[in-house]
Amino acid sequence: MLNVEERFMIKDLYRKGVSISEIARQTGHDRKTVRAVLKEPLERGSVRRAPKARKIAPYVLYLERRIEEGVLNARKLYQEIVAQGYPGKERQVRRFVQPFREARHQEATVRYETEPGQQGQVDWGHFGTIDHQGRQRRLYAFVLTLGWSRAMYLEFTVSADIAWWLRCHLHAFHFLGGIPREILHDNLKTAVLSRTTDGVIHWHPRYLDFAHYYGFTPRACQPYRAQTKGKVESGIRYIRGNFWPGLSFTDLADLNRQGRHWLDTVANVRVHGTTGQVPWIRLAEEDLQALAHKADYDTSLIGFRRSTKDCLISYEGNYYSVPARYSQQRLMVKETEHEQLLILTLEGVEVTRHALVPGRNQRIMVASHYEGLDWLTRPRKRAGAVQVAPDRSNGCLVADAPQVENRALQQYADWAEGLR
Repeated sequence: MLNVEERFMIKDLYRKGVSISEIARQTGHDRKTVRAVLKEPLERGSVRRAPKARKIAPYVLYLERRIEEGVLNARKLYQEIVAQGYPGKERQVRRFVQPFREARHQEATVRYETEPGQQGQVDWGHFGTIDHQGRQRRLYAFVLTLGWSRAMYLEFTVSADIAWWLRCHLHAFHFLGGIPREILHDNLKTAVLSRTTDGVIHWHPRYLDFAHYYGFTPRACQPYRAQTKGKVESGIRYIRGNFWPGLSFTDLADLNRQGRHWLDTVANVRVHGTTGQVPWIRLAEEDLQALAHKADYDTSLIGFRRSTKDCLISYEGNYYSVPARYSQQRLMVKETEHEQLLILTLEGVEVTRHALVPGRNQRIMVASHYEGLDWLTRPRKRAGAVQVAPDRSNGCLVADAPQVENRALQQYADWAEGLR
């Protein structure tokens, strides 16, 4: 059975105009196999779970930012992330920093220019923290820069997971008016699950399915070769130096509004220092692939939960009701981009939906979900003292009644006459 990377390669070659016979020759597979792959969806099984992240993984963005600022002292970086809660050893930090030390001594590289519409470069930048819905969250900036025109897209998020990785790509495609033929990025876990020593890449299946849906080829840089995607790296430095200093914003939505205004009035309408032309004008000649009126790819964050006996499921610290007939069942949950929580059967049939609420330990209950259940209104009896009849089966428990003399009724009548 062909794995997902092999199926993607076959579909990618066919999309580029390579004949079935030539694909069979290049891949070593029978033409019947090639035809079968072309007819099938790219992803047939369930999505594989990413391997467990290293202890240093949550601090990589911070370390990269500090290294970009010129800090290459592993001991200092180790002390900084320990203060943030890093539980690992110093040697992991030393291993992380070493390639950057070596890269500083490498010779300058030749700038690589791409053809119009050929390439887009993508990266995340870390911009500290933000108070979002009552919690301090890490703030990320997603940046996509087109290689030929240098037109840029910017979006701030509080998550860099697979859902937002795909959403930001989709938003960028709409903003720029099309899709480049390939997208270059780092070896992010939302894109690359692993890379073997001989260079074979195992892609995240959902990202590969997204790439197939929109018709672009994903490309991952060689490890520790960030200069390969220098155009987007320069874009992030430009954001830090031009947009970010002195900025004041109220919340994430306001920050993104200001970011969009900056793209439209500064970043994409300036004369670019390398091309000598305005990115927004040059964008018209990019020859991007059209979106072709496709329905937007479903970028929902997908998970599974078991409902409780009282018809609730737990999600992100809060509880949401489901109709009573779905109590104590395993259900699928989908968190959409618009902060809606969809609850579905395992077959994909929608059961109900709720608006996500901030905070924790809140119960969002819909009265109609409990119709026909009288236990909600039935009064509950509290345990208390109970009086029981005495057990007389093994003897008398009280004293006998006193003996009374029997007298004639006339005797009582004579006494009554004498009292008058």
